[in-house]
Amino acid sequence: MGQAHPSGGATGAANHTLGEHLIRYRNLSGETGPLSSVLCLGALPFGTTVDETISFAILDRFVEAGGTFIDTANNYSFWIDGATGDESEALLGRWFAARRNRDRILLASKVGARPERPGLGLEAAEGLSAKAIRAGIDGSLRRLGARERRSNAAASAAQRVAGSPPAR
Repeated sequence: MGQAHPSGGATGAANHTLGEHLIRYRNLSGETGPLSSVLCLGALPFGTTVDETISFAILDRFVEAGGTFIDTANNYSFWIDGATGDESEALLGRWFAARRNRDRILLASKVGARPERPGLGLEAAEGLSAKAIRAGIDGSLRRLGARERRSNAAASAAQRVAGSPPAR
């Protein structure tokens, strides 16, 4: 029995065909988890070395080909002169707003390696304290234009790190 493609179409054997393109899908977290393309698009250079026009075009082609999984982080490209680490997430937030497709994309973002102050390197990374995780989540959600956490997994991780309930 095939799995449904996130856009609503049937995928046959968990595959989606677009022209000569073939995208495979897998449920994350077992059979009940969200359906994700097994191919993930990394967004590290978006908004810095890859400008907004080209980034949007790449993102659009990825989704048109059936991709549903995008990776970013709250520190991507901070090491480029003039960059802060906000650029990739901020660009994705603008793309989500322009395309109105946030509910069809699985997004992975990360915290912990952002320098505590602009101009510093990984030796001054924020780390993975509960406070840093919460701040990272809040900053990422703001840049991505998200109104709420989609999963309690990040809050649970902060709780495990700190040994106390996450702030609400």
